[in-house]
Amino acid sequence: MRRSAAVLLSLVSAFATIFIAPSVGLSWGFFAHREIHRQAIKNLPPEMGDFFAAWSDTLIALSIAPDVRRSKDTLEALKHYIDIDRYGGLPFRELPRAYADAVRKYGRAHVDSNGTVPWTIIATLEGLTDAMRRKDRDAILARAGDLGHYVADAHVPLHATENYDGQITGQKGLHSRWESRIPERFGQSYRIGGGTAVYIAQPLDNAFSIVLESFSQVDSVLEADRKACAGIPKEELITTREVKGRMVSEYSTAYYDAMHRELNGMVERRMQKASVSVASHWYTAWVNAGRPDFSTLLPQK
Repeated sequence: MRRSAAVLLSLVSAFATIFIAPSVGLSWGFFAHREIHRQAIKNLPPEMGDFFAAWSDTLIALSIAPDVRRSKDTLEALKHYIDIDRYGGLPFRELPRAYADAVRKYGRAHVDSNGTVPWTIIATLEGLTDAMRRKDRDAILARAGDLGHYVADAHVPLHATENYDGQITGQKGLHSRWESRIPERFGQSYRIGGGTAVYIAQPLDNAFSIVLESFSQVDSVLEADRKACAGIPKEELITTREVKGRMVSEYSTAYYDAMHRELNGMVERRMQKASVSVASHWYTAWVNAGRPDFSTLLPQK
């Protein structure tokens, strides 16, 4: 029996409450994923956007579904990143763009262990296209939530490098500081609107272009963190607070203020690009499905 959109929403909310607390460094963080999806819906043309707008609460809730699945599915994490710097240097032509060709060259275990986000985007895009062609409302919402999540993740610089948490350069914990804590602290002031969905003629090439652009900003992220830390006395860099009866160490407000300044709008710009890209992937799936009419899938008044 097909689950209703309301049931999908409630299941995601329940799992998120039970298994994953916000700000644990999974993907963009719940706040950013939701805001990216919220804006992406606004970037769609009316002929398909009315459906997404009508089910916006459900779709925004489903934007975090892939992170929720990570608590039970050990293979899910591989879909959110690619350590592309394990394949030589820019522009990484050593890595075949087609998944089958990459597996033939390097072996499936090597390819999968280094992350599969560009290929996951393509597979999920195809799944959304099929759901749209069948006009399966619940499947459309679920696949659109997943697709938006993976596309957004590909826009994170630290999802494109072996040094994903700053662990190689002595900056451990950088992952969650950049993609969760910064947008959670400063995201209310971000302006990530002003985009329009476009058709993506070559989705695989586009997916790799996103990853390469993200990778090109890795050094800037690392340098911003170094400068932020260097400008703060050691005794003021880390603070402690009590959480559920135990003391937890975390970076201070002074650090985040400094890091925000050093990044100079990078997180906001990546979220804005992600929101346009997410909408464009949804739009591409709809066009590839034959531009189906979703008017019968709107909520009944």
